[in-house]
Amino acid sequence: MRRRTLLAVAGTSMASLAGCLGATEYTVTDVQVGQTSAPVGLDVSITQSNAVIEHPARLEFTVTNQQNGPVRVRNTGIWPFGLLELVPSLETEKAGGTLLWTSRYEESQYVDATSRSNYGTEDTPLVHILEPGGTASETYEIHGDDIRGAGTRYVRGAFEMPILEYLTEESEVWQSFLPELTITIEQTNLV
Repeated sequence: MRRRTLLAVAGTSMASLAGCLGATEYTVTDVQVGQTSAPVGLDVSITQSNAVIEHPARLEFTVTNQQNGPVRVRNTGIWPFGLLELVPSLETEKAGGTLLWTSRYEESQYVDATSRSNYGTEDTPLVHILEPGGTASETYEIHGDDIRGAGTRYVRGAFEMPILEYLTEESEVWQSFLPELTITIEQTNLV
């Protein structure tokens, strides 16, 4: 009797793993942030490169005030970067890319995110001041089952192209911050 139970459990376990065999996994191999003349800088580091069945890839985004005076940083959804997505081209104008996920979407009263494919945000501007040399960071996840193939992708705001907007003491108009931010993703097949 025990042998049958063991064989049944083993058979069920193997059947559940069958969906994993041959599944595609991805690795984030490179991140490049283009230079800008903006008073804020952006750094993106890979904290977990593999987007695999067990866990997503993770990228930490950090904005830094690079000038001698305070800078106001504005976004919607969550501060400082809002909802971000990966798109296949810089010419992509409307939403529909791969959402970069953070658990803060679920915590925010300004984001309606029931899943990584069903989300929205209010237009309420979230504004905070970054003092000289000040930084703000957020970690985003790239889930392998959301990736639409290997290659180079670009990061932009999910509903509006800028990653954020900023205002300095010398300016009266909000400026868009949209450096060219590329992420290279390679495919790995499970054996």
